[in-house]
Formats: sequence, structure tokens, C-alpha cells
Amino acid sequence: MKKELFALTIVLLIFVAFPASLFAYQAWRTNTSFGFAQDDVRVIALTANVPNNGGWSPDTIRVNLGERVRLRISSPDVVHGFEIPALGIQVAEILPGHVAEVEFAVSRVGKFPFACTRWCSVDHWRMRGSIKVIDPNNPNPLPQSFAPPLYQQLKIDIDALHPATNVPTQRPSATRGTLLSPVIADDLRVNSPSDVFAKLRTNDALKTNSDSQLWDAIAFAWKQSAGDDAIARGQKLFARDCAACHGESGKGDGPAGRNLPGLAAMQSDNHQMLEIKRGPADFTDAPKMLGASDVLLQGKIIRGGMGTGMPEWRTLYTDQNMWDVISYLRSFVFEYK
Repeated sequence: MKKELFALTIVLLIFVAFPASLFAYQAWRTNTSFGFAQDDVRVIALTANVPNNGGWSPDTIRVNLGERVRLRISSPDVVHGFEIPALGIQVAEILPGHVAEVEFAVSRVGKFPFACTRWCSVDHWRMRGSIKVIDPNNPNPLPQSFAPPLYQQLKIDIDALHPATNVPTQRPSATRGTLLSPVIADDLRVNSPSDVFAKLRTNDALKTNSDSQLWDAIAFAWKQSAGDDAIARGQKLFARDCAACHGESGKGDGPAGRNLPGLAAMQSDNHQMLEIKRGPADFTDAPKMLGASDVLLQGKIIRGGMGTGMPEWRTLYTDQNMWDVISYLRSFVFEYK
């Protein structure tokens, strides 16, 4: 009798209790996937696929002001990363077949973009989504007003060509430029390196100095103004977000940039084929880079390249992020080491 009772208990565990517990677990996963609350935390499932397979799903998440949220992020294909820059939230690694969790509460209303932070495909830059935080007591707030970016305030046409009027015959060296560095007192964000050179060349006290010496002094001034920490931060951001299109050496030859719009030949009104490169910028092009001010370069980052396939970065980068990247971009024409 005891043996029969024991066997019956085993059968019940196998065919009743175990399926019931499995069903309960699946129900919990289903509920959390749709955002049901658990312990006052709203659980939301977020899936990261490479862009060709759909990107983020969902790519728009709506939450209430003050609501505590736990994102359960999974990846069915490759390693991804996750970041909401404006909120300081980051998940460094989302492994295929695993779930990474991050929990937070948002204390301000707004639309906060998120992005993948790991190189996941040639279309990595398309891995974007947003979290929209709404105040239930004020669902339709007045839009915030922001000061226009510097390039608009200064009326700089960032689509026009700004070639340098003077170009060095050799790569300017910050190391060689230390001796003349005190002579440069210009606002280096507003003035292009070419503008600064032209001003130095008219300085009577510098008439005996060669063009190369002045360019070296300019390279030192830009490096000194940025600082080593900013250049190092910019290098990391460039490697993460820019090198795929612009190439590790900044020549505009990255693997993802080869198929961007604008690289094909463009046909003029008289039907002559003109090879006009409108893809990733070549940051080693001295006439273009030395003729561009930091403010102009910031404008390109803020708005993106119209017709080139370059996305805008204003929604993901802080002002400091942008200045850091620009500081590093200068190292493609200035020798900083």
C-alpha cells in the first residue's frame, strides 16, 4: 500500500505539479513581457536584434513619471549593448540567449533616446529607440524651448565648403609647437585653424617664424585647449560610434560607410556624370579639416549629414561628448604625440 501511495505521489508530481509550476512560470514571463507590475516595479521586455532583423523591439517605450521600471533585455542574435545617455543608464553587454536587467525610475518628463553601444552589424548606427516619460497629471505639457545650437547662432552654413586658405606642407606637431604656444589667444572653437594661422601670419612679432613653426604652435594650442582626458574620451566615442563609417584612421573608408547613400555618381543637368563623394567625411583631408571650426564640426554632429546617411547625434550626445569627439578628430591632421 505504501509503495502504491508513493508511486501515485510521483505520478502526480510529474503530470500535475510540474506542468502547473511550468505554466505558472510561463505566465509570469508573459505578464512581465507586457509590462505588468511586480512589487511596484513595472517589468518590460526589450529585445535587441540587428537592424536588418528589426532592431529594438519595442523601439518606443512609454512610462509614467516616477514609475519604477525594470528592463529585461535579451538578444537572439549577437552581442549588443544598451545605453540611455540622458539618464546615465547603461548595460555594457547583452549576450545572445541571456537576459540582462536594469532597473530605474525617471524623475523628469521627456523623450530619452536609447541606443546599442556594441558594434553589432554594418548598420549598427540604426540601433536606436526612445523612452517617453509622461506625467499622468499633465499629459500635454507645453514644449520646452531650447537655445539654438552655436552654428545657428553664429549663422554658419554647415553645408557650404569652408576650405583652408593656408595648408601646411607637413603634418603640424603639437610637440614641436610648445615654444610658440603663448602667442595664440583666439577662441579656438569659433575660429578655424586656417583663420588662426592667417592672423598669426600678420603678427609682426612672428615674421621671422616659418609657416611650419606657426602650424606647430596651432597644433599645440588645440591639444592644450582640449586636454588629454577629453581627447581620450573622444577616441573611445569615435571607436564606438564613428569608426564603422569613417574608418579607424579617419579616412572615410569604414566598412559601414561603403554603402551609405550619396556615394554613387550624381548626374548633372547636362547629363555629364560627376563623381561627387558625399559619404563619410575624410578627417585626414587637411584643407577641409583646417578650414572648419570646432563649431562647424559640432553642427555636423548635431544635425547629421543631409543626404549622406550620417545620423544626427544630438539626441544621444551631450555637448561635452561632442567637444570630446571633435578634440579627437583634430588628431587626424595634428600630430599630438
